Amino acid sequence: MRRVGLALPCAALAVVIAGQPAVAQQPDRWVADEALASATLPAPSAGEVVSATLSCEAQRWSVRLDLGDDARPEAGPATMTVGSRAFDLETRPDGNVLTARLPRDAIEPLKNGSRLELTLSGTQDETAAPLVFSLRGSKLAISAAQERCSLRDMSAYQPVTFTPYSSYLNEAKALRAADIDAFAQATASQPKVDVAMVELDEGRRVLFTRLCGSSWYYGLSGCNITGFAPEPAGQAEGGEGDAAPEPAWRPVYDTENVLLYLDQRYRSHGWPDVVTLPVGAPGSGLVWRWDGRSYALKGELPEQADDFDPQALRQGRD
Repeated sequence: MRRVGLALPCAALAVVIAGQPAVAQQPDRWVADEALASATLPAPSAGEVVSATLSCEAQRWSVRLDLGDDARPEAGPATMTVGSRAFDLETRPDGNVLTARLPRDAIEPLKNGSRLELTLSGTQDETAAPLVFSLRGSKLAISAAQERCSLRDMSAYQPVTFTPYSSYLNEAKALRAADIDAFAQATASQPKVDVAMVELDEGRRVLFTRLCGSSWYYGLSGCNITGFAPEPAGQAEGGEGDAAPEPAWRPVYDTENVLLYLDQRYRSHGWPDVVTLPVGAPGSGLVWRWDGRSYALKGELPEQADDFDPQALRQGRD
């Protein structure tokens, strides 16, 4: 068994070989691909590889190492060390290539560190030096890959779609009247208003409203989303014998602009979880859960189960 030590830059990292032949001269810093969500690592200062690439697909990072035509690596554990932090990895072979998924929390260290060290088992020569890579240029290269990385698979979730063409638009404008007036006074313009009505079981529903305008006013996302739900039965105004009152809406959700989904598999008090992804920027998904009165932040959206196929990753870049 061979042990290889590898030092990689702070950030989600994936070594991509893409079946390319060995090159005579490798870059002396991390280099982002001009079209793909990947970055080529510089030649290691210790250890030998033909090429190494970091890549991202569906918000999953992988590192791929071409160990040369004569190498026959085996699956096994690996350790990636960046600064004082160590990350346990599992490698999978595809011919002479080893691939390992990187945990999401390795990305920022790779972007901001000075060197990456990778120790592999699963190769024939256990006396080989660890692979040590400089992280010079890793921040720019990994950031470029992050911007090009595709969204994670959200087919298991129900998307919430906003539109300006809805019978609830006037209701939304009335509910957000104070916010619209404040925006107009601050910017001398009117925000764009979109809505999305979500009908749930047993009369539950949420009217999501979105105001978009100046990023100076609303932050980097340029928008605010506020969700409203009807007051519980018996709390709306109106006396006995009166006609049914118009629903009294109350705010139950509030964030900057996000991609919005419902997770019908998990419910609290009959209300499905709300799941969000950042818009136009890398970042973790979040889960919001009904606390009996409104949606409260529960935590980060867990990473998807890791069932990656190294051969499929390689073919996708050939």
